[in-house]
Amino acid sequence: MEGSEKLRMGNNARLTSLGARVHLFVQPTYRDRFIAMFRDTLGCNVAERDFGLPLPVLFVGFEDGSAFSVEFSDNAPDEYAGEVMSDKHAFRGAWIEFRALDVPALQKKLRDAGIREFQHAGSPHAYFSAPGGQVFRLLDVAYKGP
Repeated sequence: MEGSEKLRMGNNARLTSLGARVHLFVQPTYRDRFIAMFRDTLGCNVAERDFGLPLPVLFVGFEDGSAFSVEFSDNAPDEYAGEVMSDKHAFRGAWIEFRALDVPALQKKLRDAGIREFQHAGSPHAYFSAPGGQVFRLLDVAYKGP
């Protein structure tokens, strides 16, 4: 039995890492603001691809080759409509963690752009809610911890 085949069998059948891709769903009404936040505020590489869906799929890529894609769909959850974001009202799907070289500068850009921020009781980090409700936090590239 080959080594890679052994890894797929028996007690070694397990997950080994997180992939470099994530796919999100966002309501179409938030499309322009969502794209602007990642492209203009956070300086990410964005591209749209037509797969025959009502709206193109957005790809947001990073220097390390990781990326996420966004499908703009009426089936996506709606964003909390209140003016002040809180942990109680934050989207309860997967939360995303982004790495950055200058976290304070990017957090300032998000705040200046009016992106809602809140604190989660179990974390000292600032969390943000993207247009459409997706929750994320920014961490320094060197951060080690939970």
